[in-house]
Amino acid sequence: MQRVVYLRRPLHIRNPRGLQQQLERAFQRTQTGALFMIAHQHQVWQPPTDVYETAQVFIVRVELAGMREAEIAITLDDRGLRIEGQRPERHEQPLVGYHQMGINYGAFAVEVFLSQPFDIERVTAHYDDGFLFVELPRLSPARVYVHSAE
Repeated sequence: MQRVVYLRRPLHIRNPRGLQQQLERAFQRTQTGALFMIAHQHQVWQPPTDVYETAQVFIVRVELAGMREAEIAITLDDRGLRIEGQRPERHEQPLVGYHQMGINYGAFAVEVFLSQPFDIERVTAHYDDGFLFVELPRLSPARVYVHSAE
C-alpha cells in the first residue's frame, strides 16, 4: 500500500557559524570560574539512506519502518532536501525493562545535497513497505538555438 507524503518548502538556511557564535557570546557573558554548557534538547538519529540516480531522476530511499506519513516531513531547496520526523516508541503492553535495544526511536533527520540541480516542481514522494522514496527529476538541459545572420 502506498501513502502520500506531503512536501513543503523552503529549507531554512542554516548558519554554519551558529555554534561558534553561540560559544563566543557565552564566553563574553561568563565571569571567571563560571561553568556553562550548550547542549541539544534531544538526540537526533539518522536512518539508513540510499541516494542513487537513473537517466531521468535522482532517488532518495530512506528506511523508516513503523512510521506514519504524518510523522515525516520533507523540505526542499534548489540543491537538496531534508527529511525529518519523529518515530514514537509504541508498545501494546507496559514495559518492565529492555534486554536489547537495536531500533532507534525519537527525532531523526537526513540531509541530502545533490551536485546537479533538479526540477523542484516535479518532485514526488511515497512511503511503501517501510521505505520512503523521494524522486527528484533531473532538469532538462537548456537548448540553445543559433541563427545565422544571412
